[in-house]
Amino acid sequence: MSLVLSTGMFCACSSDEPGNGEMVINMLPKTRQIELTQEQKAFANKTTDFSFNLFRVVNQLSKDQKSSILSPISVAYVLGMLNDGAAGNTAKEITSVLGFGDGDAKAVNEFCQKLIDGAPQADPSVTLEIANAVISNKNLDVKFESQFQRDMKQYYDAEVTSLDFTKKTDALRQINGWCSNHTKGMIPEILSEKELSADALLLLMNALYFKATWTEKFDPKDTSMEIFTTESGQQKEMPMMHRKAAACYYENDVCSMLYLPYGSGDLWSMEILLPKEGKTVEDIINSLNAESWRDLRSHGKSAVIDIKIPRFETTFETDLIQPLSTLGAPSMFDPFHAEFPHISSNKKENLYVELMKQKAAIEVNEEGTKTSAVTVSELLCGDNFISEKGIFYANSPFVYVIHEFSSGVIFFIGTFQGD
Repeated sequence: MSLVLSTGMFCACSSDEPGNGEMVINMLPKTRQIELTQEQKAFANKTTDFSFNLFRVVNQLSKDQKSSILSPISVAYVLGMLNDGAAGNTAKEITSVLGFGDGDAKAVNEFCQKLIDGAPQADPSVTLEIANAVISNKNLDVKFESQFQRDMKQYYDAEVTSLDFTKKTDALRQINGWCSNHTKGMIPEILSEKELSADALLLLMNALYFKATWTEKFDPKDTSMEIFTTESGQQKEMPMMHRKAAACYYENDVCSMLYLPYGSGDLWSMEILLPKEGKTVEDIINSLNAESWRDLRSHGKSAVIDIKIPRFETTFETDLIQPLSTLGAPSMFDPFHAEFPHISSNKKENLYVELMKQKAAIEVNEEGTKTSAVTVSELLCGDNFISEKGIFYANSPFVYVIHEFSSGVIFFIGTFQGD
């Protein structure tokens, strides 16, 4: 007998087979869905489009076929904080790119706050930590607008502090120390001495740390060195984890998708999207949007799957200026067109985002997944289920997505290319 935990369009399956008459007791911790308003549900759906659009542009701008990982929601938090101080066309571009349409700063803030408060509490067996920070340049005597400072604390639970950016060694020690602390050492550094400008007014930062065990762990004894074939045809040996289990499996003309649940099994998961024969990782990325994602997930099969996926680690760094500009929000990076009048009372003119980047890292093994991301922006003043059997061998490049079900929000998306 297989135990199937149904979650609407998703399921988490167990291959344990209790004996006849044996009572099965659910000892998994109680989960708590994130309660969104109708407006916020629409926002969440749009942020799915933002997630795939951003990852698609980052992938297109990449010069090689290396593995990648991105946290769209971390970028969204920093954009939300920027939007709180924005006005005019800059605010319109930010809300439009995020999918909030004409939503005002308060609506964006409340949506971000709902996720910051709710997502870490969704499943007690899954660790999610979210931290935000606003760090001003003490040497330039930045005076925050009182409303901006209140919003940063109320909606983003942000640490608001100041450092002397001219004393770079000390400032970087504290900035990078904040990143390391809030990612459990996975992102030990976000800014270099060259990147921290002594003329910067402030930094807006977000850090995410996610750690979860598989609902059904892989047995390390079943992990063995096997061949992984890259898209260029190169073959290399790497550790492949292996198990057979009742699992949820989805497919369309472009890819096959395997659902691997975390923790209690009903809110957090990794989906692995493996290209069909003749298709590529890029084909998958180009096919993904909120509608195709929903359609793919709605055609599921409950099947006994022979699963092989690699044990892997990936670190990835990406500049966000060109991707966000390409998606339709270029003005915030232009000192002559950016509009941020609501951040500082004494530094209003030509305030713009001079640097915006993200570093992310992931570790996937037999126990589960550990992943982190830090996003930073630096502002300056410038002049259906059926039973069947199947296999799912991820022994070639693939896409993966980590998201929370009740909100529909994608927290991480990446590729593994075998490097």
